[in-house]
Amino acid sequence: MAAVDRFIEEMGLVLQDSGAPRIAGRIFGLLLAEGREMSLSQISERLGVSRASVSTNTRLLAKGGVLKLTTRAGDRQDYYQMVQSPYTDMIGDVATRFRRYAATMQACAAALRAEDQDAAKRIDHLTGFYSQSAEILDQWAETLRQRPPQGDSE
Repeated sequence: MAAVDRFIEEMGLVLQDSGAPRIAGRIFGLLLAEGREMSLSQISERLGVSRASVSTNTRLLAKGGVLKLTTRAGDRQDYYQMVQSPYTDMIGDVATRFRRYAATMQACAAALRAEDQDAAKRIDHLTGFYSQSAEILDQWAETLRQRPPQGDSE
């Protein structure tokens, strides 16, 4: 297996391990390795999967802020490419989710406080975890924006 094919497969496993479909990880790996926009047909052909599966998973990745849809004048095909800073954006997305979780937990704790003070304290602890984690993730994303990570081979 060629090194790029192995990378694509490993990215599939990485994303699958984090709860995403394996094909989404393979698409991510392919577009990262290629470094250019590709049509749904090109992705489908290169990965040997159905165009419908590619369409579904590229939309998932675009919704997650990792890919962006591009078009060409006079061409009816959809093309996808990596966004400028997908890794920093991923961290920001996690921070946003954690802030949302913290707000939800905080509301639950407030409602529960009159009924069960101990349970509310445990939920407050979880709320603090989410809030503090969101702050740390925001700081990390800002650091990466100011000083993008360098690879070993650069």
